[in-house]
Order: sequence, then C-alpha cells, then structure tokens
Amino acid sequence: MRVTALILTSGSKDRIPYIEVLIKSIAKQTVKPHEVVVATETSGNLINDLLRKYVPDIEHKVIETGYWNKCLTANKAILRSSGDVVFLLEDDLYLTPNFIEEVLKTFREYPSTACVYTNCIWVFPEGAGTRGNGIVSDLARVLRKLTIHNSALPRFVRKISDHLIEVPVFTMSVACKKEVLLRVGLYDMNVNEPILGEDYDLALRIVKAGYKIIQNTKAVSYHFTKQVSKGVRRYGEKPRALMGTYASEVYFMTKNRDLLGTGNVIMHMVYRIIESVAWGIRARNPLLLIYGPAGSLMGFIKGIAYKYKN
Repeated sequence: MRVTALILTSGSKDRIPYIEVLIKSIAKQTVKPHEVVVATETSGNLINDLLRKYVPDIEHKVIETGYWNKCLTANKAILRSSGDVVFLLEDDLYLTPNFIEEVLKTFREYPSTACVYTNCIWVFPEGAGTRGNGIVSDLARVLRKLTIHNSALPRFVRKISDHLIEVPVFTMSVACKKEVLLRVGLYDMNVNEPILGEDYDLALRIVKAGYKIIQNTKAVSYHFTKQVSKGVRRYGEKPRALMGTYASEVYFMTKNRDLLGTGNVIMHMVYRIIESVAWGIRARNPLLLIYGPAGSLMGFIKGIAYKYKN
C-alpha cells in the first residue's frame, strides 16, 4: 500500500513555521510515507527547501498553483499524487510518531474502509462554552445543540472497539483511499474562498456512496489554529468574508440534506445567524450582523438549487 502525505496550505509567510513543524513530524514517523506532496498558492521554493532539509530520503514535490482555493488546490494535488492512500493534512498539524502506523493498521484490519479519521486535538480551544461556567458559557452550549454536529451527526456514530469508531465526517487530519476519492468526485469545486465545510461535504458523499469512515483515536494529531482569534481579526477587517464562509458551509450542509435532514440543516443555519451576533460583538463590526445571515441564506438557496443542476 503506497502512501502519500498531502499538505494543503496558502504558503503565506505566517504559515511557514507551521509547515516546518508538520514536515519535521512526518520525518519522525515510525512508518514513513512513500511521498510527501505540498500544495500551495505561493512560497514553493521555500517549502521545497524544507522538504529537502527534513525528508531528503522520501519522494517529495511542491505544487504551486498561484491561487488559493482549498478545493481546487486539493483536487489538483490528489490527482498528481502517487499513493493508494492519501493523507489529507492541514498545514498547522503536528503528528505524533505513530500517526501513520496506526492509520495503516486500521486499513489492514478493516480493508473495506474508505477513510481513517484520526484523533485531532485542538491545542488552543477558544470561544464561549469551551470551558468554564456562567450564563454565557451555558447559553453557548445550549445553542450548539442546534448545529449539525450535535443534531444530525451523532446518530451515525458507532463504537467498534475501545479506540475505533465509525463516524460520518472528518476534517483534514484523515487518510483516504485515492480510488474512493476519485469515485465520489473529489472536493466540490463549485465554491470560492473563503471556504468552510468542504471536508464534511466530501465525507458525507463518501458515506452516501456506501463506504465507511473509521476513526482511530490512537492516531493523534495536534491542531494549532486559534480559530476564534483568527476569525476576529479576519472578520473585523473584512466583514464580507463571514458571508462567504457561511455561504459555503450552509451550501455544503444543504446539498446533503437527504442524509442530514432538512430540519437539522435549517437549525444549523439559525445557529450561524445567531453566531453572527457574537462575531459582531467580538470583532466590533456591526456589518457582521448583516453579512452572516446573508451568507447563510445564500448558501441555503445554492444548496437547494444543487439538486436541480446535477
């Protein structure tokens, strides 16, 4: 079984230290990949230097696109990868040394499995409700019950053993068989940046095609994104970005409403609209109270229309 580790990044200067940490963690794997591919918008030469420095004995290449679109970039890299199994990795992960080894064990134990999701631990949990007590935290936890993650997805979860769980979705700390990715059509390219939820959409289409996704909690990665802090900066400076983010995510949820349930999708959309208020307060930008609901509505309409266009 040939293995490709695929890293997806914008390649901006602030991402380079994270990419270096990830490549170093790949170099220290107990079972190494046959190939490392980095798909990036920019900084190709610098990233190539990091690959030569840390994984000189592993086949590697950089695909520099000159544009940033997660779905388009990922698809181009998957098509150019040589692995039977492709690890789809965020650029700000650290992989524990037995990460690849544990994932491949799962594929061997359950050969019909399409994807193996891992135990991706957020190093910097942020946002109301992530910790502590109080009215704000309690309200946040109640509101999160409206999300797809809490309303629709739990009924698809099935425990297999003490560390293996059948799940319906994944994020980009996952390994998938390339043939399955190709059969379901790779990432949906009918979206523009900013993009959110593309990995959930891919996973849900894999499930609808009759394949299984198994999570191995012994395969641990650490995710270094500060999601809320990054969002406050981004949406404060560019409030229209929230409209694009919500539009893409709600679109992905709505097009999969046959699996998730239309009612659950609407509840998730309501949650995002309420969340827009929180973003507006955090970023001190009242325009977010307009762009958030607008994006959610746009995504819902686009998701409904998807059925009639395909």
